[in-house]
Amino acid sequence: MGKSYGFLFFLIGVAMVTGCTSKKESNAVSEVQAPVLPGNFERAMPPAMMTVPQDRAGYLVTHFWDKFNFRDTMYCHVPNITEQAFVDFIGLFPHASASKIPEGVKKLLDAAEVENVMYTYFCSKAEHYLYDPNSPMRNDEYFIPFLEHIVNSSKVMEVYKIRPRHQLTLAYRNRIGSKAENFTYRLASGKTGNLYGIPAKYLLLIFYNPDCTECRHTVEMLKNSTALAAGISSGNVKVLAVYPDENPEMWQKHLKDIPSAWVNGYGRSQAVKNSELYDLKAIPTLYLLDKDKKVLLKDASAGAIHEYLEKNQ
Repeated sequence: MGKSYGFLFFLIGVAMVTGCTSKKESNAVSEVQAPVLPGNFERAMPPAMMTVPQDRAGYLVTHFWDKFNFRDTMYCHVPNITEQAFVDFIGLFPHASASKIPEGVKKLLDAAEVENVMYTYFCSKAEHYLYDPNSPMRNDEYFIPFLEHIVNSSKVMEVYKIRPRHQLTLAYRNRIGSKAENFTYRLASGKTGNLYGIPAKYLLLIFYNPDCTECRHTVEMLKNSTALAAGISSGNVKVLAVYPDENPEMWQKHLKDIPSAWVNGYGRSQAVKNSELYDLKAIPTLYLLDKDKKVLLKDASAGAIHEYLEKNQ
């Protein structure tokens, strides 16, 4: 029967304790020995005949950890080796084909299951870099294979699957290529509308808070986007800015901060927030939708929105 262990976000520290003894005869105290930290491991190299960059990246994603010693849990305490290697690993994802990413993640976590601490370590690093709202690398699509492995693992206790299972539900929602969740908003005039009722070749959806410094910064960046301005002017692009929280009075005070060419509403029933129609772990949250309200960009930066519109109008 395989051992069962807990998961993830409660990182398990490894205490290395060495005892000290004394002898009455000599009163000598033994020295505490510092743990011996492991050295670097050999990284995988793609075959020389493999010259296509995407193929090379895919090979590295699926073979990155081939020569890593998952039984040596001291690697969890050498961030310049192990954490840096993990960052390099997920840094390959944008350059590999989409099919290679879940394959590479599965190989990593299957191997890490040999040690409780090691599995927890890599899962916690995945959350830190791919899910944390403050991480510039956050990406639901890349985090999904980690979550899927956790909720399907026979070695993770059910109680520790509750949070990742919920995260996975949200990550599946509004995925790139799927239709965005519809919702109703109210305008300052008192009229109501809904997401699907805005016809446009492209619809930029912004969830924001008028009191949020980063939101104001993002709005300014979008105001200065020549690609967005050209799209609005031509009628190809419309913008829906939505305040999803419960203080419409505060929202009313800041109406002037949002360009008049944008549709500016608030979630009158807080359905977006309370029903978690969208994962608003970070504010602002930006989506770019096509004419059928399919998601083109999810949780994107203002810069990414500008670049996409610049290339595709």
